[in-house]
Amino acid sequence: MTTTAPLDHGRRAPAAGDRPWTEALSIASRVSGVMGLALDTMFRTSLLPTLPASRHRERARLLHGIARDLCALHSLRVRVTGALPASPFVVVANHVSYLDPILLASLTPCTAIAKQEIGSWPIIGDRARDLGVLLVDRQRPASGARVLRSALRALRHGVPVLNFPEGSTTRGEKVLPFRKGIFGVARIAGVPIVPAAITYDDPELCWAGDDTFLPHFLRFSSRREASARVAFGPPLGDHGGPADLADRARAVILDLLSL
Repeated sequence: MTTTAPLDHGRRAPAAGDRPWTEALSIASRVSGVMGLALDTMFRTSLLPTLPASRHRERARLLHGIARDLCALHSLRVRVTGALPASPFVVVANHVSYLDPILLASLTPCTAIAKQEIGSWPIIGDRARDLGVLLVDRQRPASGARVLRSALRALRHGVPVLNFPEGSTTRGEKVLPFRKGIFGVARIAGVPIVPAAITYDDPELCWAGDDTFLPHFLRFSSRREASARVAFGPPLGDHGGPADLADRARAVILDLLSL
């Protein structure tokens, strides 16, 4: 299955003299849109049900809706190949940008595992916690164990889990070795692993190395539009140990990326 959002060919490309003003207006519009979504998220998460199962599912649906809104706000168009199985499942993907979880969450209700540093980002950190994003400090084994237990609870409540097992971003020229934890959780929960390969039409959308978030985000927000591709591989069953599952999933992603 392949899906894509239609591109808008009806607007005049800005003249060279118009571009700085156009970019400034684009940034202002999108930043204010993000602020509005943050306020809406804060209000809607305050109304979430208290029962754990319902709360997990409603948070996943809300994260899905917010991610779709963010893609639309930034004219980020996603082409999808492959398909997801029935919930629950674990999606594991290569990691090249902070945009990756937004892309994948826009395609299915889920919860996501993210690095602890995101919790300190202004506005974004608090809303990520509200939406049930699982923040892990990879330098502290106790934090990793806590997050994996939370991921297992989400799966048992029927909520898919999104993870980037490289543990860090690259510029897309390679895929780092996979950490094994989430693969053990999938085996315990008895759910399939779905490998996913993410690429961007413009390598400038990658965020890795010494890049800082705010300047990169402002450059991204100044764009008229952006495009990405997500390719889902076939679900992997639970036969074999976590290390074997991790190696198989990484091999599928390498193949999907043609690396």
